Amino acid sequence: MKYPLRNEYDTSVRNLDRFLLDDVLKVGKPMMQTHNPNILLSYNGGKAIVYKIKTNTTNYALKCWVEDLGDLKIRYIEIDNYLKKVKLPYFVDFAYKEQGILVNGQKFPIIRMEWIDGISFKKFIANNIKHPIHIRNFAAKFLEMVTILHDNHISHGDLQHGNIMIRKNGDICLIDYDGLYVPELKNEKDNIKGLPGYQHSQRNKLVKLSPKSDYFSELIIYLSLLAISEKPSYWQNIELEERLLFSDKDLEKPHLSKIFKELKQLSDEVQYLTLELEKLCQESDIEKLPPLENLVSAYTGAKIEWDFLPNTITIQQNTGSIPIIDLNSPNWDILEQHKNQSSKVAVGNSDPWSKLDTNSSNVWDKFDSQKVNNQDPWDKFVETDQKQDKEIFTDNTNENIWNQLIWDKLDKMLNNMQDGFLKSLSSKILKILKSWTS
Repeated sequence: MKYPLRNEYDTSVRNLDRFLLDDVLKVGKPMMQTHNPNILLSYNGGKAIVYKIKTNTTNYALKCWVEDLGDLKIRYIEIDNYLKKVKLPYFVDFAYKEQGILVNGQKFPIIRMEWIDGISFKKFIANNIKHPIHIRNFAAKFLEMVTILHDNHISHGDLQHGNIMIRKNGDICLIDYDGLYVPELKNEKDNIKGLPGYQHSQRNKLVKLSPKSDYFSELIIYLSLLAISEKPSYWQNIELEERLLFSDKDLEKPHLSKIFKELKQLSDEVQYLTLELEKLCQESDIEKLPPLENLVSAYTGAKIEWDFLPNTITIQQNTGSIPIIDLNSPNWDILEQHKNQSSKVAVGNSDPWSKLDTNSSNVWDKFDSQKVNNQDPWDKFVETDQKQDKEIFTDNTNENIWNQLIWDKLDKMLNNMQDGFLKSLSSKILKILKSWTS
């Protein structure tokens, strides 16, 4: 059966009451673009188009196909029934209608799906790139989700950033169920091969839907979340890419990959998962891949302690704790190595003399604006020759004159000082000196 073109669906969606055969959607109203109120708000995928429909109580997504994916009736009836039975929070409320919309006199299938009130996977990372603990917590939630999916014999089939949403309450929600596996579909053909950068090189050889089809992409996502939380600077390189840390070329030849090499320099846990991923890339049969929860539970090494204060992270390692400062910097690296480097700690300066210009040849030059090069600073106080000095010191009267000359000179210098702190300090020094000579 030939499916309608995208613009042919537009006509029917503009007239929901006449051409929608779903009782919920036919009383709704199609949403229009904000900047182009005459154009329908829609999202185009490779094989489908999605419209946003507003009803009195709820917003919905209306999914219409432009290409036949096979026996949609069997797939979506079974998916609908199974998800209603297991009642997991990771799937949106949806219903499959085999005869859901009338286009050019023919009836075609639709999906009515709850419109997610949340943000995309990559938007979540972008919003929290300066708060890595939230990304690390999200990795834990992701691990919990895939474990529950495995326990219920479910695989998504195209697990990647575009199909993962985060609700406003922080819960994970999966969308796009075209490749979803449930036990009743074990004999159905695997039509969806997934996005490059998430899939094993042998995924194309998978003939039937499999409960193990997500195992490889789960490790890609979990490892990427851990690495980004440890080194957020990775994000600026991949934010606009349709992938996470790995490209399809990285996964085909991990031994030549730059990102594989870099990840082996991060925490012990990331190193372990990177090595496991490297081994899985070489596996010829993806049915032999282990689930993510098995890989994570098999790791018994040191882990990063994520219960930290806002400006400090402590890493549990044999070498001790490494404090990392300034989480707001996009370049900070939680595992920055300090080998062959001296530790530097910023402390308050309590030395008042440090206010002086240390580039000066002599700190006393700050006390007298008339600097004389290559001259002893005490020469500023008296310019008599040695003979005159000797005559002065042999006479008590002259000694008093000498003392008075010193105090007058110091008083003059102190009066020229502009720094209030130095004035106070110098005044105290002057009193002490006077007491010594009295």
